[in-house]
Amino acid sequence: MLMDKWARTLKAFDDLLLNILVLTLPILIYSKLRMDKPYQEPSIFNPKWVFAYCSPLAVFCISHPLFSAGEISYDLSLIPLLAAFLYGGIGSGLIVSAVEIVFSYYFHGPEVEWVALITVFLIPFILSFIYLSNWKHKSPKIMFPALLALICAFATFCVSLFDSFTNEIPFTLSSILIGLGYCVIHMLTMSMITFLIEHIKENLALRQEFQKSEKLNVLSELAASVAHEIRNPMTVARGFMQILNQSQVSEEKKRMYTAMVIEEIDRAQNIISDYLSLAKPQAEKLEKLDASTLSQKLANLINPYASLLNVQIAFEMESYLWILANGEKLMQCLVNLTKNGIEAMPDGGTLQIRGYKEKDLVRIEIRDNGIGMTHEQLERLGTPFYSTKQKGTGLGMMVSYRIIKTFGGTIDVTSQLNKGTCFVVTLPGAS
Repeated sequence: MLMDKWARTLKAFDDLLLNILVLTLPILIYSKLRMDKPYQEPSIFNPKWVFAYCSPLAVFCISHPLFSAGEISYDLSLIPLLAAFLYGGIGSGLIVSAVEIVFSYYFHGPEVEWVALITVFLIPFILSFIYLSNWKHKSPKIMFPALLALICAFATFCVSLFDSFTNEIPFTLSSILIGLGYCVIHMLTMSMITFLIEHIKENLALRQEFQKSEKLNVLSELAASVAHEIRNPMTVARGFMQILNQSQVSEEKKRMYTAMVIEEIDRAQNIISDYLSLAKPQAEKLEKLDASTLSQKLANLINPYASLLNVQIAFEMESYLWILANGEKLMQCLVNLTKNGIEAMPDGGTLQIRGYKEKDLVRIEIRDNGIGMTHEQLERLGTPFYSTKQKGTGLGMMVSYRIIKTFGGTIDVTSQLNKGTCFVVTLPGAS
């Protein structure tokens, strides 16, 4: 006799752990998957879909009761029912209620009468409790669902006692202890479920606030940097305009100052163009291009500028390096990289441009033997408004990184101080 009771107790404990695992596991899995994605309104808390999560859980709880007292089976189906009302509203709660009644009849047959009675009896009470407590605006929120679960479980126990009384089933101490344990289990389980859900919602909300704050910080940094960079050429242009306004300036100096004003205005315009390319990237129309032909045009384009700085261009390119890209944007990126390489050799040197195919990838190397960069400079390369050049804005590198990324490629940089830098542009090859 004692062994039978001990075996029933162990089985009830195993069933309890299984029910709790099934109730909590979907929430934990959802939390793990959701945290790896950008924030959106969590679909699991969308009222339109809450019933889709709670209904299968209710069916499982009904089919796996914890224990029985006489002809009455005690299960945790109240937990998904309460969750449906709390997080899904009246519609989801009523759907889960109907599901519970139908499957209670399927699994328990004659007992469906008192199950339906309990469910119908509890619905107005649940709705009244939710409406009067205004629990979603309270903190902490765990206490209200736990109290609701305790009261509903106790009401269920009372109905079961009434059913036993009407059927002349004698009360026993064990049946009363089972009922009280049933109430406590509901309260603790509902507390745990509510804690997990609210914790996930809080974490997702914090992530959203963090992302918004990060975007605002970047925006303010960009705005301040752009204003600073534009102010420099505008200040220079204003100074030359003031000089030009003086009557004693010779015609030769007027022409020189006018050219300087135009140069500074062009510089400001380039800064604005780079900023717009970075802030509002547009979908580019990709076409099949031969990177070797494009690189040859690049060499011809930058050769005059390189000659002015006593830099030689060493060109080595395999034939028929087909890629999918926008020719104009790719040329803009390569010009930025080669121009940086040329300017990194103030005393002259050699700029090597090499292109080759490696498996399904096309690589374009731009290597200089200039001043190089430190590890800290490499880490900051491509970040907002960081430049190793005295008059640089950093926008050109940011735009270059963005362009290559839109083509599905990458830019890898290696550098040694006083030895040189190598940029490797990697793009997917086109068949």
